[in-house]
Amino acid sequence: MISTLSIDYIDKVIGEAVLFLWPLIPLFWLPMRFWPRLKRRLGPFYFLLTGLFWLPLAWLVFSFEEPLFSYRIFLPEWIRLSGFVLLFLGLFIQFFMALRLGKRIVGLPELTRQRSQLETSFPFNLCRHPTYLSNFMMFFGAALATGFLAVFLVAILDLFITLFGMIPLEEQELEGRFGEEYLRYRQKTNMLLPDRKKLLSLLFRHRKKT
Repeated sequence: MISTLSIDYIDKVIGEAVLFLWPLIPLFWLPMRFWPRLKRRLGPFYFLLTGLFWLPLAWLVFSFEEPLFSYRIFLPEWIRLSGFVLLFLGLFIQFFMALRLGKRIVGLPELTRQRSQLETSFPFNLCRHPTYLSNFMMFFGAALATGFLAVFLVAILDLFITLFGMIPLEEQELEGRFGEEYLRYRQKTNMLLPDRKKLLSLLFRHRKKT
């Protein structure tokens, strides 16, 4: 059986991973969306700049690690298990998206001015932003699984920044790049929650093939 000490250690590792790595998302994507000229001038060096801004934030998390993990909500076991399921499902979707998009998942075509096509195949035919959806699943799943208040705050902050910052800016950019093609796609495809009818149609189609 897994001891309580081992479970606490796993919870802390998950919490540390979230607090250390999450700042990379807004540090990388928000400047890219707010100041398009910056990414065009810096090109691949934009990755180095993001890392330089991330290092002091990582140091702050390391310095205040003890108080950050001192506040915890002890949730029922079934909620914790649901959190782990959500976390690993989000990780699976993120891994699938990395395989599906390749270098596009980190914005390389935008940084290097490469031409790209509007992605509307699976899973983008179910919702417009499956990558952000997987982020929400990972962060809220980690919060429910560990119960750390700091992880809950990160999950809420990520939700707020994504819904009111990154998604509107990204959709504005996509509309500028693809025009009417993107407007038609946006009109018939949900933003975050997968379309239930499309999802059921996909599942039944897969069963018929097997």
